[in-house]
Amino acid sequence: MVLVVPALAVLGVWFLRTPGAPVVSAVPSVRTSAPPEPPPTAQDRRAGIRGRVLDADGNPAAGAAVRLITAASPSKILVDTTSNAAGEFAFSSVGPLAVRVVADRDPDGFVTSAELRVAAGKTVELTLVLSAAGAIVGRVVDADDHPVAGAALSVEGVAWIARKATSDAAGAFRVPAVPREVTVLVAVARGYRTARVPLVWRENQADVVVRVRLEGAPPIAGEVHDPDDKPLHARVVACEGQPPETRVESGDDGTFQLPPSTMDCQAVAQHDDYAPSDAVSVGEGRPLVLRLKPGGAIEGVVVDDRGAGIPSFTVGIESFAGAQRRGSGNGGARTIEDPRGAFRWDKLAPGTYVLTASAPDKPPTRSDPVDVAGGAAAHVRIVLLQGGAVAGRVFDEHRTPLGDVELHFDTVSSVVPSGASTKTDAAGRYRLEGAPGGPFTLRAQKDGFRARMISGLHVDSRATLTQDVILTAMDGGPGLELGGIGANVAPTPEGISLAVVFPGEPADRAGLRAGDRVLRIDGEETDRMSAADVIQRLRGEPGTVVGVSAGRAKETLDVIVTRAAIVR
Repeated sequence: MVLVVPALAVLGVWFLRTPGAPVVSAVPSVRTSAPPEPPPTAQDRRAGIRGRVLDADGNPAAGAAVRLITAASPSKILVDTTSNAAGEFAFSSVGPLAVRVVADRDPDGFVTSAELRVAAGKTVELTLVLSAAGAIVGRVVDADDHPVAGAALSVEGVAWIARKATSDAAGAFRVPAVPREVTVLVAVARGYRTARVPLVWRENQADVVVRVRLEGAPPIAGEVHDPDDKPLHARVVACEGQPPETRVESGDDGTFQLPPSTMDCQAVAQHDDYAPSDAVSVGEGRPLVLRLKPGGAIEGVVVDDRGAGIPSFTVGIESFAGAQRRGSGNGGARTIEDPRGAFRWDKLAPGTYVLTASAPDKPPTRSDPVDVAGGAAAHVRIVLLQGGAVAGRVFDEHRTPLGDVELHFDTVSSVVPSGASTKTDAAGRYRLEGAPGGPFTLRAQKDGFRARMISGLHVDSRATLTQDVILTAMDGGPGLELGGIGANVAPTPEGISLAVVFPGEPADRAGLRAGDRVLRIDGEETDRMSAADVIQRLRGEPGTVVGVSAGRAKETLDVIVTRAAIVR
């Protein structure tokens, strides 16, 4: 039902005239600075409906939403526009349908015209005066009458107006300027069933007061299937990056449950052997089935520096960066026996991989980054160089040569160990073959002495680096000495992060904190580095410096850290 001029306080005022007829206004005084309307253009003469929108004081209402709707119930929006600086609007080529014009501007209110039928070739002119209307006010509570904050309130009943509000910490809300055609208030809150409250407008009451009671929703059940539609144990992530983010795992039968707080979020299944499932909206009463997509593969060959295939080698996934996670390793290392040095790694989630391969008498070597797509095989060639050597002597703090000292390379790879090791002779001399290019760490240890790690070393293939080592006798105190920043790192889904920052050490003094993501080291991005790569770049001789860019929440911290002797 449409109320006309007498319903000024509820719906506003509309005026109708045909061209050449005077405008009849119920507004006592119209204050407007708009210039007189220009003569109609050819385009204007074709317009079926044109007019102006005014506020309650008679001023032009610029920026009002003006919609042409069908007069039949339920109304349907035919076309919409926005009033210009003078409050003017126009609809061209209106057909023979019965229509209404509605205008809306927050907070001035809205107005609805009477039913209109525009004859062919005619133009109807309107003046629409906005008027404030009632509001919907109330509180949102749970089944125990506790306030529910953050509930989203919206209205239904008319297609041409959208009113929204959010409940505050006390559960209170106010939906302003609501027309009486609105019949239902809808309340949505994460973890609760959607509530639909019928509205009853009373004749002498401007506002409608309601109390919205939300019922807790049950957990959402779901299943994970592989590409062949078989149930599968997998990871499930819902609401990723949002406050109610949830991570669960499906059982061997593929079933899982998500808490009600994940309703209206997106859920994705992840598995190291497959591509992630499509994101599926979580909703009450809807079956939640997440189907993983086929994974990719890497086909490769491992050769020596002459191009000949290496028949026996070990290969592992050093690092991985993809949509579903980041980190080091992926299923461990594999020992391959093939006369051509060939290998194939199937069932890989899409993303960018770095492989590490090693063989007897050769240092572990990284591949170039390999981009893997679902359902396809990528190719890689890894060349194992001869490696360098480190030679020298080991002494105690009194410069006495030490025999039987064990030496090896520390943390060369996150997945493939270095088999290179040696011991000093009676004169303290040693030679350790199979050194990687660097940076790498030499570790020396002997019972009764503090283990010593010397980091930041580099050596070319087939070259020899001379490095003497001094060990300190241990009398029950700390058992390890190295040069570094005083922090431990670990792979996380977001990248390599600082797991521990030791109080008082260089990283702590520079302002770094546990949980910070290591984004760059000396300007080099870490997104394709493994934990071993990051460790080697952060270590170094005491007194040297390293630049670190760390991510913390939404900010980036750039610091210069001076390495020190770390004794633990």
